[in-house]
Amino acid sequence: MFDAPRLARDMALPAIRFPNEVVIRVHAASLNPMDLSMRSGYGATALNMKRDPLKLNSADSEFPLTLGRDASGEVMECGLSVSYFKPGDKVWAAIPPWKQGTLSEFVVASGNEVSFKPKCLSHTEAASLPYVGLTAWSAINKVGGLNKENCAGKR
Repeated sequence: MFDAPRLARDMALPAIRFPNEVVIRVHAASLNPMDLSMRSGYGATALNMKRDPLKLNSADSEFPLTLGRDASGEVMECGLSVSYFKPGDKVWAAIPPWKQGTLSEFVVASGNEVSFKPKCLSHTEAASLPYVGLTAWSAINKVGGLNKENCAGKR
């Protein structure tokens, strides 16, 4: 059994490594069932392979692991090829499992993992939606087969 989650005060600030990335100051984040499963080791082999496909930095464990996949916050810094966001923009994001989680003060995300936060939602409300919404959309679209061609004009 694993120890209870701990607060780490000595984490390094995340840095932009690719020109399409942004640094987000996290105002709100959420946990999903997948995060809790990851804490128990769910998907560790696949995630380690995604993080380090050549196993150059192989280790026995992916821990410490920062949990959280959803975030809502403010863009702090943009990579050189990011023209659609600027510092100060309010955004929400769904971060893939092989990246640092969102239960942190700052998180780095690729531009395609981030979108403008709807103005009608608070940061807390916005942080509760990305993975849930993507999971629902995937079920409707991939499993249910519903798309714009077969649902046009229907309610």
